[in-house]
Amino acid sequence: MNIQITSDTSCDLSKELLEKNNIKTIPIVVLLGDKELYDGVNVQVEDLFTYVQESKKLPKTAARSKEEYKEFFEQFTNNGSTVVHIGLSSQLSVSYQNAVDAAKEIGEDKVFIVDSLSLSTGIGLLLLHASELVRKGKTAKQIYEIETDRAKSVQASFVVDTLEYLYKNGRCSALAMFGANLLKIHPSLQLIEGKIVPTQKYRGKMDMILKKYIDDSLAKFSNPDTTRCFVTHSSADPSLVEEIVMYVQSKNIFKEVLVTVAGPTITSHCGKGTLGLLYINDGGRR
Repeated sequence: MNIQITSDTSCDLSKELLEKNNIKTIPIVVLLGDKELYDGVNVQVEDLFTYVQESKKLPKTAARSKEEYKEFFEQFTNNGSTVVHIGLSSQLSVSYQNAVDAAKEIGEDKVFIVDSLSLSTGIGLLLLHASELVRKGKTAKQIYEIETDRAKSVQASFVVDTLEYLYKNGRCSALAMFGANLLKIHPSLQLIEGKIVPTQKYRGKMDMILKKYIDDSLAKFSNPDTTRCFVTHSSADPSLVEEIVMYVQSKNIFKEVLVTVAGPTITSHCGKGTLGLLYINDGGRR
């Protein structure tokens, strides 16, 4: 039986990784004013920055409907494939429930929906592992059960460079934004039980902040699957990204350090310059 691994474009995997691992994605809707666009199809990250600069407003995102998910899944099920879909956390978007509802109409033995409890390459980590399991001959149900279990151990966190997007989204007060900018405070955000939770505040220059954040993350989540990690960023300074990647590599923990740039969906909510270290903290348990 053929198995198709699917996701939405919030997974932030590069085109090369998607193609190499035969992962198909459904684009999330990005709203720039009254324009309804599709993540990675007819809107790119640069378009978001231009829109914010010119309009002084934030872009918004919207989930695909149950009907759209059903149509997406039926591309594969109508050809005899079973789908394992791993998308945005159920705590962050109605995308998960819409996908579940679509799966029920198609047949829950034909489409399995995993709650990633995550976003960005936190989802990507599960997708890459799921692809490996397909190649190893696991059934769709087995992959669903394994990835549902592993989702609880994904370490997904980020350090935000600017509070502007969080402020405009109503997630911090004007006073908090003023104080953070004045004191050069950068919050770290952690996915906990599928929700985004502020966990720490860092102060100073971004290169030193990010190194401290990485040290803190590796100390707190100290049982990583050493197969791979992601350094994911939203259009951060290239020289800074290179420095941080080299710092992660110098730890000699992960066999593979993958670098990805966040797409329009994630960037819409975190703004430019956000950077995170993501890995599965379960010691490689399969």
